[in-house]
Amino acid sequence: MSSNTIAVGHLKPHKIDGCIDLSSDHIVNACDELFVHITLLFNAILVHGALPDNFLRSTIVPTPKGRNIDGSNSNNYRGIALSSIFGKLMDNIVLIKFSNQLQTSSLQFGFKAKSSTNLCIFVLKETLAYYVKNQTTVFCTFLDASKAFDRINYCKLFRLLINGGMPAFVTRVLLNLYIGNVVRISWCGILSDYFLATNGVKQGGVLSPVFFCVYIDGLLTALASANVGCYIGRNYVGALHMQMIWS
Repeated sequence: MSSNTIAVGHLKPHKIDGCIDLSSDHIVNACDELFVHITLLFNAILVHGALPDNFLRSTIVPTPKGRNIDGSNSNNYRGIALSSIFGKLMDNIVLIKFSNQLQTSSLQFGFKAKSSTNLCIFVLKETLAYYVKNQTTVFCTFLDASKAFDRINYCKLFRLLINGGMPAFVTRVLLNLYIGNVVRISWCGILSDYFLATNGVKQGGVLSPVFFCVYIDGLLTALASANVGCYIGRNYVGALHMQMIWS
């Protein structure tokens, strides 16, 4: 089975493209001939490093975070991104073919197969219970990183990808995908003009949480190498992955 076919299988159903009349269902249910054309298109993108405008555009739909909120306060809304379906397909292909270059330390629990932040929370609770049972004082430090996705610096992110072994021709495409990333706001049926997003991972991007893990990985490995924290027997549990949430 080709990586393109696997990537199509990873597309979530009923996802709408924010810029053109297209949904993920059109790709999933398409004939085999379409995949040939998509393959030719993606190969041309990798060779030339340039992307069609539709790959770079997203539409942000503000959604209330709950009921009975103050609708005049922008902090009470969460932006849902309707991104390019072809862009998501390309993200899936990169994730499949270059997963080794996107590996992070075992201290990261989020956004990984067969792992979750629930496991991290379980380890944290068990560690606290162990120290309390042995009548030892234990302290926890939490970092509020709810806005961290929006503050990622492009230069540092792509430097980390290159240092991690990501091929230059793929990095070039990803870099152009980010520095050309434009978004618009949809509000009550009214669309704003497109404007450039100059930092942060792409909202709605398949690779976005993976890129964030790569970006934050150095902090966690530095904490682990400092050997400051808790041990259970000889097992070090002092540096735990923080649960990142959109806000």
